[in-house]
Amino acid sequence: MGSGDEIAEPPCTDTFPSSCPVVPGISISGFYASFDGGKTFPCQGLIDLSAFGKWAEADPWVTFDSQGNAYYGQLAFDNVPGPPASVADIFVAKSTDGGCTWSSAAKASGSSKAKYDDKDSIAADAHPSSPFRDNVYAAWTKFGKTFSNIQIVFNRSTDGGATWGKPQQISQATFSEGGRTGAVVQVGPDGTVYVVWADVVKRDPDIRVAISHDGGKTFPNKDVKVASLASDNPFDDPLPGASFFGGTGLPSFAVAADGDLYVAWGRRTNDHTVAMVVKASDGGLNWGVPVVAGDVLGRSEIFQAVAVDPTGRVELVFNALDDVPVGTPPGAGVVFYDAYWTQSTDGGATWSTPLKISSQSSDPDVSAFNQLAPQFIGDYISATADGSHVYGVWTDGRNGSTCAAIDAYALGTGPKPNVIQQCPVAFGNTDIYLGSVST
Repeated sequence: MGSGDEIAEPPCTDTFPSSCPVVPGISISGFYASFDGGKTFPCQGLIDLSAFGKWAEADPWVTFDSQGNAYYGQLAFDNVPGPPASVADIFVAKSTDGGCTWSSAAKASGSSKAKYDDKDSIAADAHPSSPFRDNVYAAWTKFGKTFSNIQIVFNRSTDGGATWGKPQQISQATFSEGGRTGAVVQVGPDGTVYVVWADVVKRDPDIRVAISHDGGKTFPNKDVKVASLASDNPFDDPLPGASFFGGTGLPSFAVAADGDLYVAWGRRTNDHTVAMVVKASDGGLNWGVPVVAGDVLGRSEIFQAVAVDPTGRVELVFNALDDVPVGTPPGAGVVFYDAYWTQSTDGGATWSTPLKISSQSSDPDVSAFNQLAPQFIGDYISATADGSHVYGVWTDGRNGSTCAAIDAYALGTGPKPNVIQQCPVAFGNTDIYLGSVST
């Protein structure tokens, strides 16, 4: 697993007000490896990109090739004093021992002078019969120098992540209301490469897919519509009672062993959000009717992750946050969230009743961005399934504490506080949790 992990960052300053910076040169790309089904994690640490003059800045994505090599995709900034540079790159690190050590890395985002590269995803072709076996692929959002030229770009490595080609644009590049983001790359059993993302086309928020049949060399199908985001909140504004980004508009994507494709996202209507899933069985050119896959009474879906196990069962892990009236301000104890799992055994047509898999609820008010507002519990979650278990990973706040001074500052009723003197020690203490379900 990977996560944003600020364990090596210095404490906030004991000043009025505090400064809680992300310090250049200190990695926040955390990794964790388990070899006993998630019971213990003997290998933990932070990705080190200092040899490249970079510091690893999370947005993690992990994949394995057919030989068991692990790859870790992430953002990277220049390792310079002062505020982070405005230019971020995409780096992919490699591990040959199952994720315990990361002995090599390479820049995947090329030499283009983007204003900012963001929201990366990587995938390795681990399919034994694929003609492109062990190719490694990356996709991300590229912002132009004025943040008005927003596009999804793609790159590939044909030598085990050692070198990368020239990134290619696979989406439109004009400015669009809400932007385009959340690229997810996956590989079919025949080596077909798919990249799914959230987009806005002619003011219509939707999900798009690009398709390559030659190992990512070309994408003759670049702008296929998957589904409309059709939501009262397509751009993930904070839900009532909270102030953090909800993650509903970022798609999750999985490919089954038989080549079927599944995309999941959140749809909000009538002040309630459910998890949606849509399927394609023809290589992604035509998609079915989206169905409700995860719906918790009195709670709204906020993050989702879809996976397909080797038997074809479709698994969905998602977080759900308490529904409260519109206009409810955030604060301590206002809303809580849990992680849930649901399953489809008929190709995504019907879904089981969601099962809560977190053993304790979390209050999103226990953590915040480094500038101390708004709340922050990450941008997405993940899931995988091996045929006997489903594994879900999420940010959990059960060990954190709320801070009244932070709440007052976030609501505009108090000054920016001294975190050391005015907040409990456990404020900001969110953790990465794994839950497993026997299937």
